[in-house]
Amino acid sequence: MKASKTIHSFLLSEQEGQTILTAQEYPWSVLQVIPTTPADFDRTVAALKERGMVAHHDTDRTFCIIHLASGDHDGKHPERHITITQNNHMQIIEDLKDTMAQAAVWYKTNIIDHVKY
Repeated sequence: MKASKTIHSFLLSEQEGQTILTAQEYPWSVLQVIPTTPADFDRTVAALKERGMVAHHDTDRTFCIIHLASGDHDGKHPERHITITQNNHMQIIEDLKDTMAQAAVWYKTNIIDHVKY
């Protein structure tokens, strides 16, 4: 993983039986943890990439992360509104990729590794 301008913290929650990570900093992404197995990992990631952005840990093949929402979350947090333009859309995508990559590392380090011990 490359160095980031922002170090993200995440709020862990469960909604409708799904594990959700919410970034507490811009771009305020809501991400879902998708459990899988090492045997099904490549197939799972490929299927999810057809529908949107996917991140995963460099070595752990038991989960991946998908993007659900970012910004103001359909008006629930108007102070977090992100205006997307032709001039900034690529930077926003890079910021989102960075947030998702950090979420994968955060989940592995703070959840999976703690369960193992």
